[in-house]
Amino acid sequence: MKRQTVLIVDDVPANIEILSESLGDDYELFFATSGYEALDLVRAEKPDLILLDIMMPGMDGYQLCSILKGDVTTRNIPIVFVTAMTQEEDEVRGLELGAIDYITKPISPHIVRARVKNHLELKRYRDLLENLASAADRAKKEFLRSVSHELRTPLTPIIGMTDLVLNCEQDDDKRKYLSLVQKAALKLLGLVEDLIETSRLEGDGVTVEILPFMLRPFLMSVVHSLDLLADAKGLELHITVDPELPEAVSADQGMLYKVLSMLLGNALKFTSSGQVTLEVHKESGAAGDMLCFSVSDTGIGIAQQDLERIFSDFTQSDGSMTRNYPGLGLGLGLARRMTELMGGRIWAESGSQGGSVFHAEIPLLIPEKVAFLGKNQQSEPAAAPGPHPHPDPPLEGEGEAPLKGAASLAGGGESIPPLSEAPIKGAGNSSGESP
Repeated sequence: MKRQTVLIVDDVPANIEILSESLGDDYELFFATSGYEALDLVRAEKPDLILLDIMMPGMDGYQLCSILKGDVTTRNIPIVFVTAMTQEEDEVRGLELGAIDYITKPISPHIVRARVKNHLELKRYRDLLENLASAADRAKKEFLRSVSHELRTPLTPIIGMTDLVLNCEQDDDKRKYLSLVQKAALKLLGLVEDLIETSRLEGDGVTVEILPFMLRPFLMSVVHSLDLLADAKGLELHITVDPELPEAVSADQGMLYKVLSMLLGNALKFTSSGQVTLEVHKESGAAGDMLCFSVSDTGIGIAQQDLERIFSDFTQSDGSMTRNYPGLGLGLGLARRMTELMGGRIWAESGSQGGSVFHAEIPLLIPEKVAFLGKNQQSEPAAAPGPHPHPDPPLEGEGEAPLKGAASLAGGGESIPPLSEAPIKGAGNSSGESP
């Protein structure tokens, strides 16, 4: 087995010799007599442990420790201070900087040898656990990828054939049963698509396609794709857009479509009465102008301790087996990943009068030329949004009343171009998921 490596850093050669003799031949040793020399050695050799003096000319031990702990490639290397500084505040400062131990001079060879052995054993087990966790994560991703594709293959003909029979069947009872089959298949397909999307976003090579598009027609298309779901539950679905926002923006239209569909579908799922509202506005800050989306509902709300946890994969606010809202808990995790890929962030908070509010923001990029999306030009047809986001799609016959989810735009009678002028490129299936 390869010997573990230890870097000894001290500006006094006699101290290096004492430490070297204390460790014997059990480890491969490197030596440095200054902070700058040690920094180069650490970055080149990545030792398993560093024995570090504090009082050195130029860069002292505290400064070197701070630099190493601030570098993602070296922050996990254990550092043990070996110093003549014996004051309590000196030791506290060293440990607060990230050192795992503090040994004072004059040193005891037996104590140095024992502590180095213990810390290296702990590091060996930690590295082993990290490797096992990494291997398990790779196996999980591969399993999800394989199983998801195998599940989706038979679902396509099930949904297609059921729809074909429904168009021909006249018997009401049979139509009811077939609608149940169709509803269950669409729900399962939504879960499978979530698994596939999770595997895709966790893989390498995911790119963000920043292209210009007309903002308001795009937003209306997102809302209209959920009108039937809102109407089936008797909910009002509204949209308000700041009139100061530009007509066109640049973003990954497909990703943004999915994020907004997930957040709106999630709000509809957990709201039994009242309304769901999408508000769009601009925020200016140190990072520049941000395009902000807020989805508020009058639903069951989210416990304060779950507001961050719900954006983790396979996590729901109610994790019990008897919960009223089924699902894998993937939708919000997907929304978080896609929002971060677009350079933004997403978070949730409790509504001031009940329910919850989900916020997402991405950089507001304004294209220089948008003539190709002008109101008088004919654009390519919008891509089908795929199965509806969770909550479940309505049964046949549901949602036939006049739509209660009529979208509206704030801004003093601001006109909205026809939806045909806003193609949704790359807007495939999107499925919101429960917190």
